[in-house]
Amino acid sequence: MIQEEKPILKKLLQHVIAIVCFLAVTFIYFSPLLEGKVLPQSDVQQYKGMSRELAQYYEKEGQSSAWTGSMFSGMPAYQIGIWGGSPNFLDYLEAPVKALGSSSAGAVFAGMLMAYILFCVMGVGFFPAILGAVAYSLSSYNIIILDAGHVTKAWAIAYLPLIVAGLAACFKRKYLMAGLLMALGLALQIKNNHLQITYYTGILCVFLYIGLLINEILKKNISGLFKATGALAVGVAIAVLCNLGNIYANYEMSKESTRGQSELTQPTQSEKQSSGLDKEYAFAWSYGKMETLSLLIPDIHGGASGGMLSPSSNLYKAIRANAPQAQVDSAGIQAQTYWGDQPFTSGPVYFGAIICFLFVLGLFVIRHSMKWVLLIATVFFIFLSWGHNFELFNDWFFYHFPMYNKFRAVSTALVIPALTMLIVAVWGLKDFFGGEIKEEKLKKSLYISAGITAGISLLLWLAPGIFGFEFTTAADSQWMSQVPDWYYSALLADRKDLLSSDAIRSFFFILLAAGILYSTIALKGDKNKITVYCSVALLVLVITDLWGVDKRYLNNDKFQSKLSYDSNRPFPQTEADKAILKDKHPSYRVLNLNNPFNETKTSYYHKSIGGYHAAKLKRYQELIDYRLQGEINSIIKSFDTQNIDSIIGALQKNTALNMLNAKYIIFHPEQAPLQNPYAMGNAWFVDNYTFVDNADKEIAALNTLDIKTTAVVDKRFEDKLTGFSITPDSTAIIELTEYKPNALKYKSSAQSEQLAVLSEIYYPNGWEAYIDGKPAEHFCADWTLRAIRIPAGQHEIEFKFEPHGYNTARGIASASSGLLVLLLIGGIGSIFYRRKDKHLK
Repeated sequence: MIQEEKPILKKLLQHVIAIVCFLAVTFIYFSPLLEGKVLPQSDVQQYKGMSRELAQYYEKEGQSSAWTGSMFSGMPAYQIGIWGGSPNFLDYLEAPVKALGSSSAGAVFAGMLMAYILFCVMGVGFFPAILGAVAYSLSSYNIIILDAGHVTKAWAIAYLPLIVAGLAACFKRKYLMAGLLMALGLALQIKNNHLQITYYTGILCVFLYIGLLINEILKKNISGLFKATGALAVGVAIAVLCNLGNIYANYEMSKESTRGQSELTQPTQSEKQSSGLDKEYAFAWSYGKMETLSLLIPDIHGGASGGMLSPSSNLYKAIRANAPQAQVDSAGIQAQTYWGDQPFTSGPVYFGAIICFLFVLGLFVIRHSMKWVLLIATVFFIFLSWGHNFELFNDWFFYHFPMYNKFRAVSTALVIPALTMLIVAVWGLKDFFGGEIKEEKLKKSLYISAGITAGISLLLWLAPGIFGFEFTTAADSQWMSQVPDWYYSALLADRKDLLSSDAIRSFFFILLAAGILYSTIALKGDKNKITVYCSVALLVLVITDLWGVDKRYLNNDKFQSKLSYDSNRPFPQTEADKAILKDKHPSYRVLNLNNPFNETKTSYYHKSIGGYHAAKLKRYQELIDYRLQGEINSIIKSFDTQNIDSIIGALQKNTALNMLNAKYIIFHPEQAPLQNPYAMGNAWFVDNYTFVDNADKEIAALNTLDIKTTAVVDKRFEDKLTGFSITPDSTAIIELTEYKPNALKYKSSAQSEQLAVLSEIYYPNGWEAYIDGKPAEHFCADWTLRAIRIPAGQHEIEFKFEPHGYNTARGIASASSGLLVLLLIGGIGSIFYRRKDKHLK
């Protein structure tokens, strides 16, 4: 009996060794974390600013809020984070992995673990599975996004292989496993809330399912196909139910945010309009066609924007020679090394020279037709990543493919080839070592694949300009005139050298990898031992290759001690902050003139006119475009005059800022803020109202009407004012008495029924009004504010954010996630039980 249990223990031991290996790689790479250091990440820091009000409210009140007033004058908090509420039991599954470093090391380890599970399900063998897992997580894009703080994206990418593992299990006809892996992987990915990665994952799954469909039909396994389809469908359904709150919120926000279609007709714009983002904005980060060679040669287009050049570089030497008085760091000089098609980049998408070589090899040695499905999927997503560089293909998708126009930064599509090419590479490695392919074919495949990949690398080293590369970009024209000719000439030479050095680097890595594989064929002796030794050598080589490139962009120097970086308070109070915080009124707003729509420092302490978020409300973005930005520019211009009368005069004309109650204006963080005497306050009664026919006339009215006395109302709300005529009352008052992010209280007094306009953002889904505790109707006025009829007399008016649909969906998600955890525990238990029972028999 003991002898029969050994295979189980051996398998467990292998998995333990693999996990230890992944932990070792992860913690060696992120060793500064073990020293108590932290990784400053711009997006994480921005997150702390945008979420502080919500976190504080939960800490002090013990309640959750799905609305925040700290950014963009108020917006739903679905895309930010909601503390408390119905639990998602998947949090408990993630907790051990996220404890390794939820914004850094944890995602890298999770990616390795999930990829390892995929390759185990595929049955590629122990060493190829480890190699593939490490190569997946150390792909440069997965590391670089951590430096920028794109944490949700990193976790969504980490769970991608687990979803694919569900489809892989269908090919093995393990249908229960397929459904469970699909449910778990997709549930965890959706939970981490990066819709673009999930969208691309869905498209990849369609490709893989088509491959499964063809495979099963050719094998006449129709019953198996139905079982696979059912298992996957149930898995997807469970994953959706586990995240129904997020999905409901995202669906709702897709119509109201910048991802939704504008109500403005914009008749002067000649470009075809989409139902989502503007094409120019969506395609801004389009990968260049030749830039795609960075998958093989990392710095083919100069690496990162603002890359570092060593003292041996042409530019460094040129500065020393031509401008000896210039102060330059002895470690090197930062320069615009990147010359690709994107506006800027933190680094290249590099899969690894060896992985690219193994991918080509896999296409030759794999005998299964699924390799062509994976190849087609790879090419498809590369085409998507080209964006405006391949408009014939991408324009159709942008305007016609469901939901595709909701996403930006199309270069992100390369996360899918990072996995599909790796699958082919590892699968090919398994078949290469399998001993079922004739030696002659193995050698021929090895020569051709090494010849293609190493040949391209060698060619680019010998002749860097062979593909028409001139090492210049249109973006150079923005700063060329500010530097001498010798500077630009030296920089071009360095760009060329960066390409050449990485080309020869890739050449040698491919040569070494090919040599290792060749030795498994040529060496005599125990083939199993030779294969193990060569596999280990290849693993070390892959890690060396990827590690060396990754450390260019995320190295130990990027980490800081906690003394120099306080992760709990990333925004020290300025003199302006201290002065504003002396105002104890329940609610007012602050305008920071320093890049207001790309920062959350102001939101950390105040209710900000600006903020930072990729999915702000559509109408607010249009208010920024049509009014706010112009008003802000006029204030900045008036400050330049140093004339207080000019500044006050500019404030008086600021219709939008005044109606948003911009009470304080920060011009310099270490100077006292300016108090705006024309801010309209939290609420006011108007003397009359006017109806407009459409959105264009509504926003245009902000340029002509006195918003203090006249409310502008779209005619779709005409029924809310039927038969209502305002009798102006100079003694009428309305004031805010209590503020919470999701609950506002006002008191009013008037001799006749009045129309109140509130300096709060109108949002149609969730805000409910009450007068003296009884439900009351409210509607949109002045483009983006709330309006409500208030009866004569003294009253208490309340606004509560009660998104019933979201709350119900979140309750369903809580129950479903608990069920999935139980199914996972049961599934793992049944596997061990069946194996033990089998061996005992």
